[in-house]
Amino acid sequence: MLSRILPKFGTGAFMQHRPFLDGLDNPASRDSRHEQPSQQFIVLNGGRISCTTSGRGTPTVVLETGLMADSDEWGPIQNALSPYCRVFRYDRPGRGRSDPPVAVRDVTCIATELHALLAATKMPSPYLLVGHSFGGLIAGTFARRYRADVCGLVLVESMHPRQFDVFGDSFPPPSESDTPDQTRMRKFWQGEWRAPQSTSERLDLTGSLSACLPIASLGALPVTVITAESYSQSRFFSAATRDPLQASWNTLQREWLLLSSHAVQIHARGAQHHVQRDRPDYVIEAVAAILSGTHG
Repeated sequence: MLSRILPKFGTGAFMQHRPFLDGLDNPASRDSRHEQPSQQFIVLNGGRISCTTSGRGTPTVVLETGLMADSDEWGPIQNALSPYCRVFRYDRPGRGRSDPPVAVRDVTCIATELHALLAATKMPSPYLLVGHSFGGLIAGTFARRYRADVCGLVLVESMHPRQFDVFGDSFPPPSESDTPDQTRMRKFWQGEWRAPQSTSERLDLTGSLSACLPIASLGALPVTVITAESYSQSRFFSAATRDPLQASWNTLQREWLLLSSHAVQIHARGAQHHVQRDRPDYVIEAVAAILSGTHG
């Protein structure tokens, strides 16, 4: 049951939503035919794409990863949700078990590929899209292009089209004490992101970010924006700059509320950028709220 998987909050951001978890905990709400996730390969655009599905029925929850991540990181969340709904995750070309990409691709191309992949795997609509970081841009683009097929959107620390302009110059200068992760992160944020070869997916991030502006309304689509303490808890920045940077990040994240008249922002306390790893309960409850009609 979801209530057994999630922490028992005495207080907190989601305590007011506990009743819908009780509803989902009703045995009648769960599919007694629930099976273990099934992994398969689909040939798309000349390459094999690894997909993992579980659960039954509709809507289909689609889990989309961020940059430099594999879909396996969604495994615990998929396992928690699949007794209640159908769940789909996949590795984009260049990640996980999937083949390398054959060309440079932007967010519009990837959203189109995802739509074709869902059709090829016979995943029924409507889709509840859950996107982390760059995956948030993919989910939002998919929702704009295929609005009639989408019933909800959960943006988990979504990348923002202006984030590199806002934060690129915020990194402290290099020092001998830098870890390899700090060096890589600085190089990426300060300009390497513009080069498709900087990622194994050969992503056109410049075109992707431009394609997501301006932020246009999707009507009354249920949208949840999950914002973590990415900067206030970051080891990449000095203690004196963390809170101001976090405030700037919160402001950018609030702009995603323009996507819908039915959008809410949730602050994931105690989580850094990978909320699905640090505090998966926030993601699970956000999905459950939309599935049960108690969103917002």
